[in-house]
Amino acid sequence: MNSDLFFYLFNDFIGGADDDNLSMKYLNLDLNDSCSSRKFIRDEIKPFFEEHFSLAQKEELYAFLLKLESGEIKLDVNEFENQLFPFNTPNNLHGFYKIIRNVLYE
Repeated sequence: MNSDLFFYLFNDFIGGADDDNLSMKYLNLDLNDSCSSRKFIRDEIKPFFEEHFSLAQKEELYAFLLKLESGEIKLDVNEFENQLFPFNTPNNLHGFYKIIRNVLYE
């Protein structure tokens, strides 16, 4: 299991740090705030997830997120930041993974 499927969730945002419009749009996004994170995942990520992920991919991602939460699999800050997202990396990645799982699979 690799991180490609996880980062595919954020496909529209990869490299966004180099896009002035995208960077400005998400300048004040605080992924350390659970309400902001939930809203971002619900409004920006979940529609992509619902449209572009097959049932098998959804199941695989669910299992991957559980392993991220438990620490069985690690995605460190560098791997996250290497994607050049137009928003700051959350301080608590495990908490962020849990929010992603909860919102996508509610």
